[in-house]
This record gives sequence, structure tokens and C-alpha cells, in this order.
Amino acid sequence: MKEWQPLISVIIPIYNAEPYLAQCIESVISQTYHKLEIILVDDGSTDESPAICDAYAAADPRIKVIHKENGGLVQARKTGVRQAVGEYITYVDADDWIDLDTYETILEKAAGRQTDMILYGLVEEYEDSRVVKQNAFAEGYYEEGALKDIIRPQMLCNGVFFHFGLLPNLVCKLVRRELLGEVQPLVSDEIEMGEDADCTFQMLAQAKSVQIIRYTPYHYRKRQDSMVRRATGFSRVSRLYTDLRKAFVKSTEWEVLMPQLYCYMLFILLLKATEKFTKYEPFKGCFDKKKIVLYGAGGFGQELYQVLTEKGIGEVVLWADQRYRIYREWGLSVAAPQEITACAYDMVFIAVLDTQVCERIAESLTAQGVSREKISYIEPTEPYLEMVRFILETERTD
Repeated sequence: MKEWQPLISVIIPIYNAEPYLAQCIESVISQTYHKLEIILVDDGSTDESPAICDAYAAADPRIKVIHKENGGLVQARKTGVRQAVGEYITYVDADDWIDLDTYETILEKAAGRQTDMILYGLVEEYEDSRVVKQNAFAEGYYEEGALKDIIRPQMLCNGVFFHFGLLPNLVCKLVRRELLGEVQPLVSDEIEMGEDADCTFQMLAQAKSVQIIRYTPYHYRKRQDSMVRRATGFSRVSRLYTDLRKAFVKSTEWEVLMPQLYCYMLFILLLKATEKFTKYEPFKGCFDKKKIVLYGAGGFGQELYQVLTEKGIGEVVLWADQRYRIYREWGLSVAAPQEITACAYDMVFIAVLDTQVCERIAESLTAQGVSREKISYIEPTEPYLEMVRFILETERTD
């Protein structure tokens, strides 16, 4: 590693992150690898974040602070990239933190290969638990032939709905500055969900080489307030599709990329624009004129509950989730799963967008006495994918 010590630009976009910001910055400035450029992009914060940034910059010459009007995460990232001079660029979100030997270990594992992208894992940090997330491919160095034959056919969707082949998160990547500088400006400022995937998979469609490392030094704080549904306009979802579609159709491998994109967009549309499906079969027919137990109160469960109740499609007789106590604290009328057996219902619909998790829940419900024939959940069958293609191609924003 002593022979190869690239300057790494660490960009930290910041918006009202006062409670977490010191921990984040300390984890970066205290790295055992010192050749860092640290760019703090204050995106119009209204709390004490700007003052915290300025204080750290005064104490460490590696830190550069940019104060700007609020424009959102994507715009803040673009601002940081324009100022970066490092050979490699990475991001850290202002409410997260990294292990102190993160960059030293990554460069050691890269073994001097000056690849376009270095990909590693992260740990989702919940208040009461933690979940390790890794890329689905074997650790190693992948050049053009292997990228074409192994990585790209499953990078966006690895065959299980919905599991990424490669983690979309930009925060667990080191990217050559020239590649990120070319792609990050192409990501729409309007996107509020999928902005990481937009940039990551555009870069992977162009990359000549990647290094995958089985290493999880990044700690991604999963805050309770992120569990509550937030509305996202369809135009913002449409921009995500448009960005990735433009990149994929230019690729010689578009035939393997586009089916993955439709599968991914099924996931995104169900999560953020469920109402778009209500006029089409088989979605409407799944629920119409039925007494429904809705199992799952995460993002998709909250979106589906609102759509079913507002549109009058079927009757939700019970809304259940294992974490019902937490959701009740947020004002949602969620019950314990044990209450299901006391209900009269036609179906139990599992509102979870991970078919492996759905199967585990189904097994638990059948052990509880629920008939397997009455349990349902969404899978990426051709009728659903055809709906996605129709919705996006007739309503997308260019």
C-alpha cells in the first residue's frame, strides 16, 4: 500500500444533521489513512450544522466547507464532486459513521489495482439491532469480460424480488474521480428515492473494472422516523427510470440490463406510486370486494394501506406487523400478528417487497393457523412487469 497512496476525496453532504455530525466527521478525520480531502457540503442547514462544519475546518487543513442554499442530496453531491481533486471519491452521509481503519483496509485489500470502482459492504444500524449488507458476488477483481458475463446480468436484480446483486449505496464505494465526475451530473436533482441506484448503476454500465471486497466498515444509521411513509411524486420516480433507461439503451448489454430495470421499477413503483396499479389487473382483482388482513407496516405496507382505504378497494379488517408497538408510537393503527386468528377475512396479504421474507412470514402464519391458500404477496410475474412497462412508457418524464 505504501507504493500506492491515492488522495481520497470524502464528500459529506449535510442538512440539519446536528445530533450526528460530530460523530460522522470524527470518524473521517481520525482515519489511519491520512491522505484525505474532506469536503463538507452544508446544504442550507438551519440548525448548528454550519457552525460545526466551520469549527472542524478551522482545526484540520484537510477540510473544505461549502455553504450553499438548500437544493437536496443529489445537488449537494454534485457540488462536492465539482470541488474534489482526489484520485478517488467517496461519500459519507452526515448521520452515519465509518470504522477508523476504513480507507487503509480498503486500499490494502485492493492490492494496488487502480480500478474504476471499489465496492464493499455496510452495516444497517437500528436502535435495537444491526444488519450486515454485502454485495452478492464473490470477492475479487472483475475486468471487462467478467463484468459482461458475471456482474452486469445480475447487478441490479439478482433473481430474487427484490435483492440487488450489487448494493446501490454510494457510501460503500470508492470511485475513480473521472468516472464519478462524468456520471453524477447525469443524475436528476428531482429524484428522492433511488438516487444512489441511479448513479451507481450508470457507473457500473460504463466501468472497465471493479474490485469487490468482503468488508463492512460503513455504519448506516436507520432512524425511527424513516419508518414512516413519505409521499413521493410520480414525476420523481419517472426521472429515475428515465436516467437509467438512457444509460442502459446506449450499452451493448441493454438486453440483460433492461429486464433488471423493469424489475427494479416494479419495486420502486409499488413502494412509492402504488395507486398507479389500482386500475389494472391482476393488482385490483387481488383486493377488490375482499376482506383483507394486511400484514406489514413498512414503506410498502403504509402506501398500500392508504391506497386501499382511500380507493375503497376491498376492506382492510386488520393491519398487522411484528413491530406494531413502534408503529403505534407513530400513530399508525397496527395490531399484533396474533390478532389475525380472531378476524373474519378472505385473504392475508403480505405487504413486503422481498419474496424470501414473504415466504418466511407465510410459513409463520400457517404455523399460526392461517390457511396457505389465503396468503398472498406480489411477485415479479410478467403481468406485473407489463404493467410497469406500460405505466412508465406512457407517463414517464423525459
